[in-house]
Amino acid sequence: MAATWSIRILVLPNGTTAFQPDVPGAQPGQPLGVNSGDLVTWNNTTDVAHLPVMTIASGPLCDPIPAGSPSDPIFKVNPITTITYVCQYHANEKGSIVIS
Repeated sequence: MAATWSIRILVLPNGTTAFQPDVPGAQPGQPLGVNSGDLVTWNNTTDVAHLPVMTIASGPLCDPIPAGSPSDPIFKVNPITTITYVCQYHANEKGSIVIS
């Protein structure tokens, strides 16, 4: 059965924005570990919209995420080793998902 995971989009104390897996002990910028077939959402806790897109393939991982909202639709993980993504609106915001 597929597990569901969340990645928080948050503003750090230094004013930069980061992706952080929503799991105990996770740090900003840390990859989220998942299995193939799992489901991933992004929870935008910032005041601006974000759009995670894969760096090695075209197309977004979800629709644009409005400020204070979760992503839609839910992203279903395919059997790739690692998914690296950036925010299409803010190129310095990067994250990754590692698939087991």
